[in-house]
Formats: sequence, structure tokens, C-alpha cells
Amino acid sequence: MSKLFESYGFLTGKIVQLIEEDFIEKLKSFDIDARQYGMLVKVFESPNMSQIQIAEELKIDRTTMAERAEQLESLNYITRVKNPQDKRTYCLNITKQGIELVESYWKLLKQSESKILSPLSDEEKEIFKNYLLKIYNTWKGNTNE
Repeated sequence: MSKLFESYGFLTGKIVQLIEEDFIEKLKSFDIDARQYGMLVKVFESPNMSQIQIAEELKIDRTTMAERAEQLESLNYITRVKNPQDKRTYCLNITKQGIELVESYWKLLKQSESKILSPLSDEEKEIFKNYLLKIYNTWKGNTNE
């Protein structure tokens, strides 16, 4: 077995890649990718949040965030309005069309995850998710260590 398969990072990355590849196929007809979908879900969950705050929470650089927001706006999935507290920035809101996409494609994302994680029992999936959450919650926002 390759040394790569001894690496948690490599294996975790490969699992994510498998889920994304399956999910991306389902998103093609809507001209967005999995990362844009993730951003759309964040806008759905956090109405009127500033573009900068969303970028910080999702760990997206500002240029990439602006490009993704412009594309989602051009597809009528979000609206961007000037932030009343800071006229140099935008707040993002989801449109009715964006809500419909989030809700319908959430089911497809869960199907992709189920497909890729199918070798695990329901109990193993729950344990796996709990471990991932424990690691994430320990390290989120702590990029200096």
C-alpha cells in the first residue's frame, strides 16, 4: 500500500473529492459548482450577512468571494445590496429561485454523501461525523497553530 494511504489528510481529501465529483454531476444543469452551492447555503442560513463576513466564515479570499457572488447574482440565486453600515461592502440575500435550488439540491447532496459513505453503517456514519465535528470545532478559526 502506498504511503499516501497512511495520511489522514490524503484520505480525507479523497473522500471529499469523491463526494464532490458525484455532487458536481448533479449541479451541472444549474451552472454552479459545489463551492458556489456551499456559499449559497450560507447565504440561505444567514440572510443579509455581509459578503466579507461570509468570506471569512467560509475561508474564501475576497476576490474569489466577489467572483462567486457576481456569478450567483447573474444567475438570479442571490441579490447583493449595499451594506447600510459600510457602503463599500455588500450584504447578500437569497432569492426565491436560490431557495428552491438550495432545498432541492440539499437532498441530492445528502444522496451523494450516502452513496460514498455506503460502506459504513448508520452508527459508523454518526460516529464519523462526530469525530469530524470534534476536530473542526477544536480548530475552526485557529489558523496559527
